[in-house]
Amino acid sequence: MLKKGFLVLVPLLAAAGPIALFSASGWWSKVTASVSSSPSTQKQEGLAALLLGSSSGGTDSSATSEAQGSPEDIPTYDLADVFRFDLSPDWVVGRWPRVSAGLAYLELQGYRVPLVTGTAEDDVAGALTYYFNPRQQLQRITFQGTTGNARRLVDLVTSRFGFARRMINDASVFLYEIPGPDGRATSFLWIRPASVVKASDPHRRFEVALVIERPEKR
Repeated sequence: MLKKGFLVLVPLLAAAGPIALFSASGWWSKVTASVSSSPSTQKQEGLAALLLGSSSGGTDSSATSEAQGSPEDIPTYDLADVFRFDLSPDWVVGRWPRVSAGLAYLELQGYRVPLVTGTAEDDVAGALTYYFNPRQQLQRITFQGTTGNARRLVDLVTSRFGFARRMINDASVFLYEIPGPDGRATSFLWIRPASVVKASDPHRRFEVALVIERPEKR
């Protein structure tokens, strides 16, 4: 009964921010393996590698370290303000005191920053990366981090970008995505309970990985 109640509760959770990042390489491989039958898995695994920084030798330590410490020492940013596609490189550089810009991926140029949206359980904390195309248009947004309650993040991606939940075999994973014309999803949000959930650390109950591709004009 307890397990069933927990699984009913988890989908209501969504975006909160502790002040530390999780180490997600092993977690992500398990998540992608759990949906190996999905036609979009190969594309998602490639984006997952990008998200976790494997193309540049690991997770960016500067973004990680700046998302640690006491909340009083860290600038906070509104969730709805940072997840949108009308931004420019100048906006990113001017908004954060420290930006990691050496993050090229194919034809995209990445700018990674630490993101903390507040100290409530439905805030998020982690590494946020903006990828711009050669026309200096924002092409992709990725986020890797933690939260205590994922509802606010889920509400944002479903209402603003049209994400919808997709049921998968792994009951511990909650997957939201935007299916493409061919059924393959390039934008997706993964939410999974932390391996250890501590009552004393309410901001790190869930691990979050998010990739949003630039919406196509209709």
